[in-house]
Amino acid sequence: MREQVRAMNAGICKSYAIALSCLFLAAGCSTIATYDQVAYEHATNAKVDTLALMDKATSPYGDHIKDIEAVQLELAKAAEYDNGRPLNHYTIELWNTLRDQNGILNRFLMSWKKSGSLSSVFINDKKAHVAREFDDIIQLESGKIKTPQGQ
Repeated sequence: MREQVRAMNAGICKSYAIALSCLFLAAGCSTIATYDQVAYEHATNAKVDTLALMDKATSPYGDHIKDIEAVQLELAKAAEYDNGRPLNHYTIELWNTLRDQNGILNRFLMSWKKSGSLSSVFINDKKAHVAREFDDIIQLESGKIKTPQGQ
């Protein structure tokens, strides 16, 4: 009888040990990066600067080459920062949608370069699209799990 009780207790202990191991393993397996204040600031600053640049498209493209290069550099830095973070592929996909060669912003810049200047109606329409892409990046970042400071 004692042997049966010991065997049963050993089986229960194994079950608990397996369940606890699975729980710890599942808790340790995150599928998305945690919140990063720097990444959030990069995205919000880049959004403001990009939309401000787009407003300048009513004047000739050539007058704003330095502004365009500065915004493109800012976007590259923000995307590269996010690219270096583990488990951040969703955010990288959003940056690519915005900045790729065929991305929303590049198409706008190509239209501006080709036309010289753009109408306010066209600019406002494209700004709405670009703003939504930035909002997706910003909302994804702000919705990530925030870890306690110092971890």
